[in-house]
Amino acid sequence: MKRNLSALKKALQFGISGAVGGFVGNLITEPFMQRLPNSESFFDSVLSTGRWFGLERLPDSASFFDSVFSTARWFGLVGCGIATAIMFGYYYYIKGKPQIKQALKNGGLFGLIAGAISGAIAEGIYSGIGDGNNELLRVLCWGIAGSLLGLGLAQRIPNLGALRGAGGGGVGGVLGGCLFILFAYNLSGTAGRLAGCAAIGFWIGIMLVVAETLFNKAWLVISYDTGANRTLTLGSEPVTFGSDENLSIICIPNVSPLAMRFQLEAGNIVCENLDSGAVSYLRSGDQKRIGNCTITVGNSDLPAPTPANIPPTFISNQPAVNSFTSSQLSLKLGSRVIPLSAGTQLFTSDIPSLTAAGSNGLVAIVTSRSRNELSLGLTNLCDRAWWATDIQGDIKMVEPESTLTLALGTQIEFGEIDGEIV
Repeated sequence: MKRNLSALKKALQFGISGAVGGFVGNLITEPFMQRLPNSESFFDSVLSTGRWFGLERLPDSASFFDSVFSTARWFGLVGCGIATAIMFGYYYYIKGKPQIKQALKNGGLFGLIAGAISGAIAEGIYSGIGDGNNELLRVLCWGIAGSLLGLGLAQRIPNLGALRGAGGGGVGGVLGGCLFILFAYNLSGTAGRLAGCAAIGFWIGIMLVVAETLFNKAWLVISYDTGANRTLTLGSEPVTFGSDENLSIICIPNVSPLAMRFQLEAGNIVCENLDSGAVSYLRSGDQKRIGNCTITVGNSDLPAPTPANIPPTFISNQPAVNSFTSSQLSLKLGSRVIPLSAGTQLFTSDIPSLTAAGSNGLVAIVTSRSRNELSLGLTNLCDRAWWATDIQGDIKMVEPESTLTLALGTQIEFGEIDGEIV
């Protein structure tokens, strides 16, 4: 739920930013879009006559290359505005404050280039095979322009990915292009272009986030103590946390300059604590605490736990209170202390807040990978997840049929009852 709400907020922020960028980008070009009387200059006669973006057809005297070149310059400025604004929205989303200089640096030039290239390609296709009245082809050309612009943005937004960037930008271009044509037919020239470019930017921004959310394999939900939430996609590029804005993607006050790093490596979610040097492999639902926020890991590709995944167990028919133990670990539940060894069984009578998944009333069992009990785990056999917090403060969700490795000091929330490994 937190991820969905955060993704919705992110999509709206990107969409609004893109709309403002498209509006401003086209507003800059408007002085060149008007043909001056008795003037034969290139800017006056050609720049206002690109065909695929919904304006009048080129005069017979204008060449194919003039049309392509003029449209490239026009959409270059529009693309510059959209890219810069979307990067502004991205930085504001992850940092919580305006980053105008960074947005211009990472969005301006490449947006200008990507917009010019995509505009030239789209105009070349439309002018080469279109007849000036083929609206389906015009919309397709908007999709091509949006796809190339999204592909460029994928190089600037960490872990967005080329396919998601191009796909999201393409769909956004098609949706925005439909509105552009609608506005062009129902509003005056300037008003139609301004509204149309705003629609293009809006839908490209929205669809980039939709594509990222639907098709990412792993993500982080960052929950701040203030109640704010943010979602970031995990991939090959590390997502870093720390107090130094130049070193960290997410800036956290009162921690090390570079404190923690998350990355997706060969399908595994890897977390590196740069203060201690500890490296941990995480699964969906695991949590890390740093500064004023809690980081929850999500993974769409994680297979559901099955009995085949559970380590072999040595089962005793004795209930928990009578189990013999050669280990030094016990489970403390209020005033009760239950010794734990391989095969120790916990029933609903031991932990009344849990409901067994089976009819035998068994809610948990202690497992071991070897008979010398060097490593014990507690397998969840109830119908709900537990939450475990180790002595370092790391939080882990223990799903049904999954196993928690037991360690001294680990605290476990069994619903309304709290336990501790002692």
